[in-house]
Order: sequence, then C-alpha cells, then structure tokens
Amino acid sequence: MIDAPDISAEPRQRTSQFGARVVSNTRVASDVAVLRLQAPAAAEFHFAAGQYVDVILRDGSRRSYSMANAPDDSGVIEWHVRAMPGGRFSCHAYEALKARDLLRIEGPFGNFRLSSSRLPVILLASGTGYAPIAAILKSHGAELAARGGYLYWGARRREDIYAWEEAQALCARFGNVYFVPVLSDPAGDWLGRSGLVHEAVLQDFQDLSGHEVYACGNPLMVDSARAAFVRERGLPATAFFSDAFVTGLTVRQGDS
Repeated sequence: MIDAPDISAEPRQRTSQFGARVVSNTRVASDVAVLRLQAPAAAEFHFAAGQYVDVILRDGSRRSYSMANAPDDSGVIEWHVRAMPGGRFSCHAYEALKARDLLRIEGPFGNFRLSSSRLPVILLASGTGYAPIAAILKSHGAELAARGGYLYWGARRREDIYAWEEAQALCARFGNVYFVPVLSDPAGDWLGRSGLVHEAVLQDFQDLSGHEVYACGNPLMVDSARAAFVRERGLPATAFFSDAFVTGLTVRQGDS
C-alpha cells in the first residue's frame, strides 16, 4: 500500500462522493494510460492544481490519483495511471476501462499546491508523478515564468517520458520555465541528461537557499532529493513540498 504523508485533506475544504463517467482511455506508453473522466454537474466538483481524488473500489478499498489537468468549471478529471504488476485497479484501468464506464470518486484532497511566494521554483517529477506537476504548470504557468522555473522529469527510458511534447510545449509557452528530461537507463543514442533526476538538480544548482522545490514520484527519489537539497544545497526544509508514493495507508498514483 502507498501513502503520501505530506499530503492531507484541508479541514474546511468541501469534498464530495459521486459517480464519474469515463470519457476516454488513451494508452500513451507501454504501461501508462491517460484517463479522462466527467464529474456530473450536480457534484459541483472543484479542485486546485496539485490535488488528488480517491477512486473507491467495490470492496471499499481506495486508490488515489492526482488530477493532471488545470482546474476549470467543466468537471473534467484527468489521471495518469501506470499499470503496476498485479495492480487491482491500475491494470484494469489500463487494459479494460472504456468510455461510459462509471467510477465512484471522492475528493478532492491534498495541499500539494503552489505557494504564493515569489521565489524561483524547481518542479521535480519521476514517472507518473508528472501528473500533479502538469496541473501546476497548466494552471500557474504565467506565475512560474514570473518567478523563474525548471521542470526536471526523470524516467528510465525516453519512451517513459510519455508526455514529452506536452511538457516541452508548456514550458516554451510561458517562457522562463525550462524542461530538463533525465534518463537513468538511456539508449546509446541519447544525447540528453542521464543519471538520477535529483542529482541533475544538484549538478545545476550550487545554492538552493532562495528556491522552492515541488517533488512528486518515487519515494526514494523524493526522500533522496529532500535530504540532499537541504543538507548539501541549503534549501530550507519548509521550502520542499512533496507528494510521494510512500508505503503506508492508501495508494498514491499507483496500485497494489
């Protein structure tokens, strides 16, 4: 089971439970599907960029996925679902969910969202941890450009950065936000950055004392980034915001 201990529901935030219809299910990689759902108007569903919702399975267990789209009044919910080996929901979502299927949803939850400071920002993602980062980019691109920002997205191979064109276009659209893909197991013809994604940040920044970092993805990456940025680059611990997939009570951006 997976949990994000840094993410908690806001006490005064309105949450609701409702049935959401699958609008589309698009396989964008060998193990990643982009699901688009439609919340009914009666649910009055609203969320902030970076938040997540729970999908409630028939036995009452839950799986949690961050919205990857910018908030608006349409009631659309976009998830990036990685099919995990043996995953009860994620494999079904990748292989079998189709338009018009109904899912029971509850939310939104979480306080992983862009602060109101003016500090430059480093967005750090691995795998489908890109989803809430994408929502922040889509919703706050102009603000990130004014503050100065970088998106570091780490994956094993080029094809695992399944929204490469989108990420590149988002950063280019607003200017002063730079996309840095990092591959840990690249093919021989790869000319970009390689290694661990948080180590690429360490290579590029000698001082993070005047930055904010927003990290989402593999718990080892998030924990390693937090420790190294604070200890070696002077990042204030309070300036590291995370939405990790960590062993615990619920599933965040994954399945088991």
